Amino acid sequence: MDGRSSRVRRPRARVTRAALVAVIAVLGLLALPGTASAKGTVVPLLDCVVTNRDGSWTAVFGYRNTSSSTVTIPAGARNKVTPATYGTPQPTTFRPGTHRGAFTVTVPRGGGPMWHLDGTNLAARHGSATACPPSTELPEEGNGTGPAIALAAAGLVGVVMVRRANRRAQVVAATGRRA
Repeated sequence: MDGRSSRVRRPRARVTRAALVAVIAVLGLLALPGTASAKGTVVPLLDCVVTNRDGSWTAVFGYRNTSSSTVTIPAGARNKVTPATYGTPQPTTFRPGTHRGAFTVTVPRGGGPMWHLDGTNLAARHGSATACPPSTELPEEGNGTGPAIALAAAGLVGVVMVRRANRRAQVVAATGRRA
């Protein structure tokens, strides 16, 4: 074995180890929250409704997590908003306790959304909740998955960079000069 191939292997091994550590960190962060285990651990709440100037109205939802730990319920059969036209604005991670203003759904006119969460179905109707006080701060858009998506994207970029570094190292090893 000549000195040149060992000089190529050391940086490649470092890059590979760094990529492996990054992937493990991302997977660990994504898997941290617990999962719901008992029906009714997380209960949806209709906090209030806001009547908008254009005739539409906005339902403000919250939740109560009766367990002592954070619960994750992915969007799907146990955590969905219907009809499907409202999309999936609901959270998927639920901290212990009662949390008001977790997300909103704006309804053009007429009927409203239903949040199906952990075995409980909660219908929001324009007259079914108290009006929100003027000082109510509506939640920001999103469901809290932004950091997880950013970490996954960073992991993907790391994998691409490791592959590029490995290819360059192979070119250097084969030709003896920098690519």
